[in-house]
Amino acid sequence: MKADQLAAYLAHRLPDASGITVTNLSRIPGGASRETWSFDAAWDQAGNAVKRSFIARRDPTASLLESNNDLEFELYTALQGSGVPVPEPIWIERDGAWLERPFFIMSKLPGASDARALVTTPEWADMTPAIARQKAEILARIHQFDIARVPLLDRPPSAAAAAPYEIERWERTMRQDTLEPQPVLEMALSWLRRHVPPPPERLTVVHADYRTGNFLYDRSGITGILDWEMAHAGDPIEDLGWLMIKSWRWAGDDRVGGLCSRDEFIKMYEAAGGVKVDRDALKFWEVFSNFKFAIIFITGTKSIVEGKTADLLLALTAFINPGVEAELMGLIA
Repeated sequence: MKADQLAAYLAHRLPDASGITVTNLSRIPGGASRETWSFDAAWDQAGNAVKRSFIARRDPTASLLESNNDLEFELYTALQGSGVPVPEPIWIERDGAWLERPFFIMSKLPGASDARALVTTPEWADMTPAIARQKAEILARIHQFDIARVPLLDRPPSAAAAAPYEIERWERTMRQDTLEPQPVLEMALSWLRRHVPPPPERLTVVHADYRTGNFLYDRSGITGILDWEMAHAGDPIEDLGWLMIKSWRWAGDDRVGGLCSRDEFIKMYEAAGGVKVDRDALKFWEVFSNFKFAIIFITGTKSIVEGKTADLLLALTAFINPGVEAELMGLIA
């Protein structure tokens, strides 16, 4: 992505603007399914100098998972004013005419996303209790949001099908993308099929990647929830299972997301209006989350082997799976 490409695109979208300049263009590290670029823009409009900061989310050449630009854009649009802090979506392009691949532009929110800095540095120690509480409260709001307002959300045929639907989705991905036998994942798959939890009372929005590291924060607290590309309708406890897996315990201890104990998080989530958390269902979704996490890395490895990308991030993910598999075996032993 180049600054002159973005300037040309802004000129197309802002026909009354003149003197458009794009500065501070940089790719934000991370992002396993879509490239994220930050840039500033300035222009003159009706005699006034305008300056804005933007984020561009562009499809990659290959990724750890398939995702949908339209869904993420629709979610950001629907969630405006809901109490769930998300960026303002501005424009979406479904072809590669402007930036080689499909992309969308959204506003840039203040804050940092570095999970390790948040949970391990003295600078943020006084903020972690408030951020833990906000994290739980925002998740409760996500689960209260009406799925009918997001037509593009993939959803099972009924609440009773929520868990089997997700098992089948990720088993299908494993079968399609694996390059070698997966005995630990086959064992986990068998366990999941034998331990399907009772269905939720209703289907809710499931963020599906809700964790420390996927929100922005500053001294005011959480400023934005990011990375909605895996969102779907399903069992809300799925989100709790995902955020509790060992891979997101950034402080190196048992604290959920490096912020608080699981009992504290559940208590804050339920107090904020979240669903009652059944502990057996939570264990199911924690096992499922590790199963899913391992399969995401299998997809990334296949992209590398097939020459679809030379992204170092995708190459390195293959080394994470042994630890995820060890966690799986410990959970279901």
